[in-house]
Amino acid sequence: MGVTFKRATGDDRPHVLALLLTGRASGDEAAVGSFVAFAGDHHLSIEGLWAAWRGDTPIAAMLIVPSPGRTAMVFVSPMTGSATQPVVTGLARVVCATQDLNCVTMLQSLLDLPQHREAQALATAGFERLAELIYMQRPADAPEVPLQLDSSLELVHWSDQHRGHFADAIMASYEQTLDCPGLVGLRQIDDIIAGHKATGEFSPNLWFALRCDDQPVAVMLLNVVPRRQSMELVYLGVSATWRGRGIGRRLLAHGLGLAGRQKATNIILAVDQRNKPALRLYRSLRFTSTTRKLAMIYNLGDGCAGSAEATATP
Repeated sequence: MGVTFKRATGDDRPHVLALLLTGRASGDEAAVGSFVAFAGDHHLSIEGLWAAWRGDTPIAAMLIVPSPGRTAMVFVSPMTGSATQPVVTGLARVVCATQDLNCVTMLQSLLDLPQHREAQALATAGFERLAELIYMQRPADAPEVPLQLDSSLELVHWSDQHRGHFADAIMASYEQTLDCPGLVGLRQIDDIIAGHKATGEFSPNLWFALRCDDQPVAVMLLNVVPRRQSMELVYLGVSATWRGRGIGRRLLAHGLGLAGRQKATNIILAVDQRNKPALRLYRSLRFTSTTRKLAMIYNLGDGCAGSAEATATP
């Protein structure tokens, strides 16, 4: 019997969600119920739920969750053997081909490192390995530290008036970046900024851009993540010509001291494991590793100036 690919709708959804969450179409009903409740509470759409079917039985599942900035996260059902690898590859190809470029220009998937079969299935479908990400955190117990800057540097917080300063600083920080360099040139700056704003709760006072004589120097973006009682370092980047002067450290030390005001209990971030200078900085400021993920991407766009979700070398 052949395999067909289609969206999961109506009465099919609980079985496909069970397959996605547990690897079995007759999986834990409580897990499905909890996930549906979570999705509702956090306004996550499950309209992008797809399955590969053999007859009336779902044998692989995939959920596409759109995000601001014209990206979408891809979640894949667990694979217990290599026999379903071609099925997952076929499902991924169909899902990629049906995306609306007005809504999504890049698909992203975060896999646990042992998920070799899932990674291979996505790679065969055209996904590229982007980076191994290290997730880090530290307690939000740092004292508030005034931001010490040279008199030649100008600091601004986010506003529509200063949007250009942030766009310039983000773009300048991508030059020779060591953090997810494969993203450079794949997304428009408007999409990048929209994606950063949507990570947790956006507050203009937690976004910083530095300039010198109207030239971009550095940028730091912090957002609060209330459901985790955390503050996230969404992005920290320094222009290539300003690296090595301790600007990233001063910005981050100041940012850590702001966490208490936000009632956060910890500060979290993710960094490309190849970005050794950034890792040294974070470890020196008492960040410790919590987990690692393999990031994979599928680019649907034609390519444009910019990058996304990367932390440039401080």
